[in-house]
Amino acid sequence: MTAAKPRARLEAARRMLDAPPPEPLPGQAALDVDTAPPAEDKPPPSCEHGNPRCHAQPARFYPCGWKCDEHQPANTHRRRTP
Repeated sequence: MTAAKPRARLEAARRMLDAPPPEPLPGQAALDVDTAPPAEDKPPPSCEHGNPRCHAQPARFYPCGWKCDEHQPANTHRRRTP
């Protein structure tokens, strides 16, 4: 008889989905979500290697940060065959 309990919960959830939405409360107003500020123009990312920074572009994102091709992490270098 343990299967009857989950079935009853599923039926109750289905009835809630079929019910009409609740009435809006006083003081609530529907707002447009299009009020986001315009996107800022950001410069493209540059290499974060060294002190002072390399700042070479283009740069790719690695778990250790933005790196150019010259400073990419060692485990991502292509294997060279002699």
